[in-house]
Parts: sequence; structure tokens; C-alpha cells
Amino acid sequence: MESSLRTNSTTVTINHSGSRRWDAYKTASVRTPGSVEFLCNYWREEGGTDTLDEQGDTVLHFLAIYNNVEAFKQLIQRNLLSGDQLKEQVNASGDIALHEAARFGQKEVAEAMFKREKNLVSVRNKLGETPLYVAAANGKKEVFTLLTEYLSDCMTTRDDGCTILHAAVMGESYYDFYIGSILDFALTILGSNPDLALKRDKNGLTALHWLATTPSSFPSWSFYVLKNRGRANFILVQIAQIIIYFWIPAMYVKSKAISIGRDRHNKVHLSISKRYSLLEMVLGVLPLVIFF
Repeated sequence: MESSLRTNSTTVTINHSGSRRWDAYKTASVRTPGSVEFLCNYWREEGGTDTLDEQGDTVLHFLAIYNNVEAFKQLIQRNLLSGDQLKEQVNASGDIALHEAARFGQKEVAEAMFKREKNLVSVRNKLGETPLYVAAANGKKEVFTLLTEYLSDCMTTRDDGCTILHAAVMGESYYDFYIGSILDFALTILGSNPDLALKRDKNGLTALHWLATTPSSFPSWSFYVLKNRGRANFILVQIAQIIIYFWIPAMYVKSKAISIGRDRHNKVHLSISKRYSLLEMVLGVLPLVIFF
């Protein structure tokens, strides 16, 4: 017997053939003293290596997904969880629990894991992705910052040559965030690691190439144009937002030169345009309207 459940944006199919495994999954998603005790007993008796779904996720993966920090702490304090288990328990994609913590932005769980094993951040999945890459791809800034404290080399790449800067601009959950936040995150990564600007993947593309080939990366783009008529719902709110965007004047434009490599003359200029909010614009115009 199987059932499909949903965790954030991930669908998991749980195998009910072992009722104890089903109980382990359910208790991993809650944070009560009773659930923690059950998980510790389950780990002690079963070893915690059984897979709970078709993706090969174990109890550790679900504890990371659901941010069950207390369960992690108790497993560590009772010496039930070893560093090798944190590094070696992988799912079908080759992800360890830290990959899941990075994907879902679970900083506290990641910190708990590092107290047991500090060499987790360099573990790669089947695509060659480190937890740092996964955090960048999903826009999880807090976890990303934490992981950089444990990884000295941020220039490592995925198997296809993509860097963490590539990940930040073409990540899996790219469209789940306001575009300004994503670009700010990418600029933050570039500011700390300027050499990434010139890094190319195996197709010869830099992160900037990927950004340029994604029209939705720019606020002035919209899917609701004439050529796409009939391919999308006609949403008046979306159209209103686009019109308002064009009418809001720029507040200021910052330009910053970042040196790349050892050559001081080899620089990239980053321009950030900040616009007034609609409220600021209305308040600025209102006195003029009243006066005249």
C-alpha cells in the first residue's frame, strides 16, 4: 500500500508495507517530546537506514526537510548518529540530508549536523552538486552564508561546469522569488567571488549568458504580449503591474566596478537601478496635485 504526500514543492510516495517505517515518516514531520523519543528508539533498533519513499529518502532526509532540529540534537547527544552516517546516507539522487536542508533553507538543522560532522559541505550528489550549490540554486541565502563558513573553495563546479553563480541565476526555484531578490543574491555571490564572472560551463556559457537568455529575468518583460495571445490567461492585475512599473521613475542607479582576476584593468561594472515604490511616487505627486 502506498500514498502520495506533499512536502513544500516535493511530492513523496510513502511505502506503507512496513507500518513502523510509516510511523517514522509521520513522527519526523512533527516536533514533540514523544516523537523525538520514538525516532531515537527507531534509530536504535532499525539503524535508520531504511528508505521511506520511492526517492530513497531516509529518516535523516525527512528530518532535514521538516526542520526537526530537536530530533537531530537528540540523535547526536545520545551518540546514535555518526558523522559517517550523515555523509553516507544518500537518496536516489545522491543527496545527503544536508542537501535537503540547503534546498529547503533549514539553517538550524544544518548547524546541528555540522556539530557532528564538519566535512559535509563538500559531499556531491549524482549531478556533482554540493549543498552550497543547492542552496544557491534555491535562493536560500541564510543557509548559503552558513555553508560558506565551512567551505574554503567556492569555485567548485557541478559536473556540467556550472558554478554557484550559474546556480543563482538559473536555479530550480528561480520563479518562486521576486526577481530583485534573486539578482541581489547573485550580485552578493559575485561581489565575494568576482572570478566567477568569467567561469564558463561545458557549453561555454557564463552565468551572464544564462541571465541574458532568460527574458523573465528583467522586470520589464511579461508573458502577456501580443505574440503569446491565447497561450496564457488574460490577467488584468499582471497588466496593471507592468504599466505601473513603467511609470515609476528611477530613484538612483548605483554602479560598482569589481576587479576580476589579478589584472586590475579587467573589471566588471555592476549597475543596480532602484525604483521608487508606488506609495512613494503617489506621496511625491500628491502635494503638486493639491497645490494646483
